[in-house]
Amino acid sequence: MQFEVVRFVSASATDFVDFWSQQYQYDFQELYDNNVGRALTEERIWQMYRWKNGTAISAKKKKSIRSAYLSQLKTLPNLVTLEEGKAYIASLKGGAIWGVFWLHCIKPKLFPIFDQHTYRSMAKINGLEPPEIPTAKTKKLDAYFEQYIPFTKRFSGISSRDLDKALFAYGRFLKRGLSGK
Repeated sequence: MQFEVVRFVSASATDFVDFWSQQYQYDFQELYDNNVGRALTEERIWQMYRWKNGTAISAKKKKSIRSAYLSQLKTLPNLVTLEEGKAYIASLKGGAIWGVFWLHCIKPKLFPIFDQHTYRSMAKINGLEPPEIPTAKTKKLDAYFEQYIPFTKRFSGISSRDLDKALFAYGRFLKRGLSGK
């Protein structure tokens, strides 16, 4: 017989991203891969939000996407700084996570993807309490701009997409454990 256990060991940022990005699994990946970084169209936006949602988009969410984000399509700002993004998102309706994703759709290199799993990873790595993402919109946005973006910048030389995959997979693991449930 052979028994095995999982052991956690300290790792470099590169080793962390290499390992955890390989654990990443998410449905509809092609919806993201085929649209990110390309000129935004209504169809691309729907595909990106379908990917972000992870399932079919409800009528209520469709209404929110139309109102908060699709309505902006013809007047997209040329966001160059984080402060411009912060001011722009504050002017929009909609929730914090989907608003941050809208920023990512507009400028993926400037605005990394952010959600409960990536936040949980950052919190664990940085020893933050509580380890879960704040519930209030303003606190989520503060966490994104004041904590999360500076945190991701510490991973220089690492693909931002690989980093996102690693942080998502690690954060989901922290929530669900080895069973994945």
